[in-house]
Amino acid sequence: MRIEEVIAVLGVVGHDPAVVCACAGESLSVIWCNAEMARAAGRDAVDLHGEDFSALLGDEADAELGYWLTAALAAGRPFRGMLPFRTGCGATLWGECQASPLGTGEDGGCTHWVFLIRDITPDMDLRDALAGAKAEAERMRTRLWAAIEAAPDAFALYDSDDRLVMFNERYRELYGESRAALTLGTPFEEILREGLARGQYPDAAGREEEWLAVRLARHREPKGPLDQELPGDRHLQIREQRTPEGDTVGFRIDVTELKRQSRMLESQAKALAEQMERMRELARTDTLTGLGNRRGLDLQLRAMGERPPPPGQGRAFLHIDLDRFKQINDMSGHAAGDRVLQEVAGILGRSVRPEDYVARVGGDEFAILIEAEDVGRVADGVAARVIEACRLPVFHDGVACRFGASIGIAIAPESGGTAGLMENADIALYAAKAQGRNRAARFSADLRHAAEDRKRLGDDLLRALEGGEQIRAWYHPQIRAADGGMAGVEALVRWHHPERGVLPPDAFLDVADDLDVTAEIDRRILRAALDTAASLAARGVALPKVSVNVSYGRLARADLSAEVARLAPLPCRVAFELLETIDFDRDGGELMWTIDALREQGCEIEIDDFGSGRASLSTLLQLRPERLKIDRRLVAALDGEGAGGSPLIRAIADMARALGIRLSAEGVETEAQADALRGLGCDVLQGHLFAPPLEAEALADWLADRAAAPAGSPA
Repeated sequence: MRIEEVIAVLGVVGHDPAVVCACAGESLSVIWCNAEMARAAGRDAVDLHGEDFSALLGDEADAELGYWLTAALAAGRPFRGMLPFRTGCGATLWGECQASPLGTGEDGGCTHWVFLIRDITPDMDLRDALAGAKAEAERMRTRLWAAIEAAPDAFALYDSDDRLVMFNERYRELYGESRAALTLGTPFEEILREGLARGQYPDAAGREEEWLAVRLARHREPKGPLDQELPGDRHLQIREQRTPEGDTVGFRIDVTELKRQSRMLESQAKALAEQMERMRELARTDTLTGLGNRRGLDLQLRAMGERPPPPGQGRAFLHIDLDRFKQINDMSGHAAGDRVLQEVAGILGRSVRPEDYVARVGGDEFAILIEAEDVGRVADGVAARVIEACRLPVFHDGVACRFGASIGIAIAPESGGTAGLMENADIALYAAKAQGRNRAARFSADLRHAAEDRKRLGDDLLRALEGGEQIRAWYHPQIRAADGGMAGVEALVRWHHPERGVLPPDAFLDVADDLDVTAEIDRRILRAALDTAASLAARGVALPKVSVNVSYGRLARADLSAEVARLAPLPCRVAFELLETIDFDRDGGELMWTIDALREQGCEIEIDDFGSGRASLSTLLQLRPERLKIDRRLVAALDGEGAGGSPLIRAIADMARALGIRLSAEGVETEAQADALRGLGCDVLQGHLFAPPLEAEALADWLADRAAAPAGSPA
């Protein structure tokens, strides 16, 4: 076919770029191209006539490609390959090029070449993208593996069939006895059996199959950390997680040193617990009479309130007040009064059963707790014996001291629950005195009025929460003991009741607990405190820290840490004070997840009212709080007759120092208390000695006054 015929055909049927070149020695000169080729080159077809074919090629045409093209042209044989072509926009068009010789010259060589070009640029882009992705994936795999190898913990990955597919050198080191089985593709059970056969797991000795079944079950369904013992008193903590694909990712953390320290701390804690128990016994005992004291009574009532009475039994609280005791003190002196108190202690001890609890709760006030069948009859009998015995005089230095006893009796459950026994007995005691003294009175249905008042208070509280303006945060400044500087504030809840005035938390929080709205109150106080801190910061006054109380109900809700995250960035450090009503010995496991999440967000954990609540040594070891706050009742004992006050605080301080926990105190009312606490290691003090609780604006004014006061002047 002549060249003219070929060009005619290409001009009609071609949809891909096509070029016809004439041979001139080793060069090719364009004599024709179709519109597609001209469009790709960004030039007019006529302008391309006479152009050297090599000028159409892009810069990507390398020497090797040029060699094969030149060789094919020289030999006059067809060529098929990928060629880069320049485009009018400066980009490169990759074409799958088929070159065919056409016509024979006098020297036997071809006279023309026909180039048919198919655009494969998208394929080349895709190939480049895939190559780049593959290279990036390889780099990431290399980096990931380097990171896994660099980690101090052992790592292993098992596939959905429980076969080992990846592990680091640390894993091999820890399980040296199982080394022979640690090869890729080995089932997890086979690796365990190898270790069992070689004594890899000391705690499995003698019960290998039972141990294996439990370990495989935990591996298939991971449920939190798992402790594992290895030879040589070595201990690991295993953390495994199933992936959506069914693989099992596992880390083994060497906790041998932590175990050793834990055992040492347990030993120290045991010794400290024994010492604290002796101190507690002193703190629970009235030194004059040898009976329990008010603290001991509170503990007894709290213990009773935490468990139901035995089947068929009830509870009674007898509140005893001595009549004419003041006159004995005034007329015969305190020695005579002490003699009477000691004799009354003996009367009470002889009037009750061994299992009943007797305490001196005030100057001339005593209490008896009874748990028995037909408890009303038992309580009436005790009261009658006490009243009768107290009619007899007590002689001191030959002088007859005459007195009597008025007794209020409250019975549970007929007059309410255990929590209300003391209050109900107080009301009954008032009635006994009003009826002429030297007699007993039982709590009556008049308590209905108190219950109705409590119901009204609850309704008011719900309306207050709906409105959102009555529940407010007040702030109690916390002072650095060393230099008197500002350490932060504790946010306290106050209810601005439209009729009853400003109510402190103890006036309504028990009602809030009954209504299950304590967590909502906690949430509002937290938000208000952070808003106040932000507002003060906008005025140029930075609060170092805000402490907020958190109830069990709030802590038990999984959204607490999420709410703190939503409030970020926090305007200052935030500490959560765990209330004494939280029993970590019972509920600590389910609460630690929330506490750990709060710590990860930078929040601190403190235990409030330490020394009087439920916070035990095991709680401290588990919780590791940043700070303990000594209860105000222990602080108050520093000034009074409290024989156990200072020694108990010293014991707490020694324990806190041993555990690396900072110490603060609340209820500081006098300079003497502040000096004593400072000497015992308390670095933060809080109380009316420095400032009362303040509303937000009053706090701002107070801070401004402190800032404006001359250096060294009292705040």
